[in-house]
Amino acid sequence: MRSFKKKKDGNYTKDSQDSIHRLSAAALAAIMGHFEMFQRFLLAGLLEATRLIPAFDVAQCCRKLETSSGLAMNVGRLAAYRGRPAPIGQVIADNLPDWHDPRRVNAHFSTVVPTVNLYSNDDCEELRVLWQLRHSIVHTAGWLTDPDSQKVQELGAFGGKPIVLGDEFVVAAARRLHLIVVPATDRLRAKFSNLLPEDLYEDERSEVELLFKVDTPRKSWLPRKRA
Repeated sequence: MRSFKKKKDGNYTKDSQDSIHRLSAAALAAIMGHFEMFQRFLLAGLLEATRLIPAFDVAQCCRKLETSSGLAMNVGRLAAYRGRPAPIGQVIADNLPDWHDPRRVNAHFSTVVPTVNLYSNDDCEELRVLWQLRHSIVHTAGWLTDPDSQKVQELGAFGGKPIVLGDEFVVAAARRLHLIVVPATDRLRAKFSNLLPEDLYEDERSEVELLFKVDTPRKSWLPRKRA
């Protein structure tokens, strides 16, 4: 941000402001793409780690994923892995739909770990706003159409308008995602750890700890206390 030219009064020039708007929109689309990968790989790793739970009923879990989450194995996607190893958790996560719907993502995880709510109600509302902005940036050229605005209550008043993100938006969104990811991961870790036997081998325990590890170059953005 320090690289953009400013006027003598400290405000950005028109060209700088225009560039910031365009780059912020592109950055949000990229951020949400990374966030989707976080969700997919967390579920994939979780599915792999269920082998450490002796009482885990994998057949029942798969039946629930098929009925409640719409899991349907796509042969074409399976064929894409030919010639190289692919963890089964990754294959299953790749075939699950609705990764842009936080409530459906909650359903995916609660199918594997009963009673867990990965995202709180507040998290879900905030993520729905971010996902809708990302959708409109990618699919409707940064224009929030009237039908799309009605999908999310917080955006209802902005239908038929362009999405213009200010110079502080990307940092604010990134900080907020830090505050969503850490508690969500901690909730999942607590529920999953209760299902594990006490006599895990050291390498198995390390695998679980690594799955739920959250790190960032921006340490000050992490919540002060973790569960």
